[in-house]
Amino acid sequence: MPRIEPFRGILYNNEKVDISKVVAPPYDVIPLKMQDELYRLDAHNAVRLILGKEEAGDSKDYNKYKRAREFFDKWLSENILIEDKTPSIYVYSEEYSAGGAKKIQLGFIAAMKIEESSKVRPHENTFPKPKQDRLSLIREVNANLSCIFTLFDDKNKKAEKILGAVISQRPLFNFEYDNVRHKLWRLGGRPQIDKLKKLMLKKEIFIADGHHRYEVARMYKEETGNEYVMTYFTPVSGKRLTILATHRLVKNIYTDIGDFIGKLRRYFNVEKIKSLDQLLKKMSAAKTSEYIFGVYFKDKAFYLLKLKPQAAPDKLIKEKRSRAWKGLDVSVLHGVIFNRILGLNDRVKDEDNIVYTRDPKEARKEVDKGGFDAAFFLNPTKVAQVRDIARIGDKMPHKSTYFYPKLLSGLVINKLA
Repeated sequence: MPRIEPFRGILYNNEKVDISKVVAPPYDVIPLKMQDELYRLDAHNAVRLILGKEEAGDSKDYNKYKRAREFFDKWLSENILIEDKTPSIYVYSEEYSAGGAKKIQLGFIAAMKIEESSKVRPHENTFPKPKQDRLSLIREVNANLSCIFTLFDDKNKKAEKILGAVISQRPLFNFEYDNVRHKLWRLGGRPQIDKLKKLMLKKEIFIADGHHRYEVARMYKEETGNEYVMTYFTPVSGKRLTILATHRLVKNIYTDIGDFIGKLRRYFNVEKIKSLDQLLKKMSAAKTSEYIFGVYFKDKAFYLLKLKPQAAPDKLIKEKRSRAWKGLDVSVLHGVIFNRILGLNDRVKDEDNIVYTRDPKEARKEVDKGGFDAAFFLNPTKVAQVRDIARIGDKMPHKSTYFYPKLLSGLVINKLA
């Protein structure tokens, strides 16, 4: 029963900045090179708020979190950032291409009440270090700089109809960023807001991205009494949502390729494939019930692996987890191939031995360069699987999902009371 409220959003001033140069991706997908590029792009880029640079001489008393607060206050005083006078809910669309098809991810941004009884379902584990980082930031700026990204069922399209009435109007922002067209509107009418509030009371919410920020919002509530967190809600729809696959690069396998293929044949039908394009095409054509993977070794050959029907994941995977968890492709990859066949166990958990990438061509290149022994390719996790795992209270393996496109940071900011 998520309770949502409109809020007085803080937005960039169109008259003083180019919005496409001041927004930024979520902090956790910004590598150092991109951080430098965003710093150079504009002196008012939101990266200075969400992921400030560390500087020589930083201390407990003065550091990147303090500088984020200084930037935030300064930009507000200079009207670079302007707070809306009236509480609103903000409608946000992202037009993009995926798999050769054009899609529109449509949702809305509101303040969600943090309640123990609310049906907010996470699907990922969180870690202490990023939580401490985000907690230090929110303590200083006292604002939500980025949205929690959530999903909800809208089978009768009642929410989509409310949003659809807004997107025919002229947007506040309309710009392209990283091959995605972003648009933002205000949903300011009280009758529409009340309809949406009432509708969402009946919904079960699933966190897609922002697990650490959600946990930090709960921690911050305990410290300050602040009861709301800025959240983006989008209906679950296969036509609108996209999850990208995250492939694995592994080194220090210490195995003979021929011996490895032989062991694979105990559980998988193995087919040698001529090219990466052919491999990915065959993987994408897999049936919903099939477990199918690709692997590329140093011998410059691609192999398609299809789990044999009699090889049941819930019996092969040793971990004491739910049947839904064991039924994930990534669980089969780690549980059957990495642990049972290769015997990697803790070695594959070491960040020095495994690297993640969404670019299959990059994975192949890294193996060719000799930095890794093998690349393992997966199909994307399905939205229904995310929902099922979250609903039973289980948590998906690390790097199981990558929702695309990401929500931009700095597009709307929620200053906390």
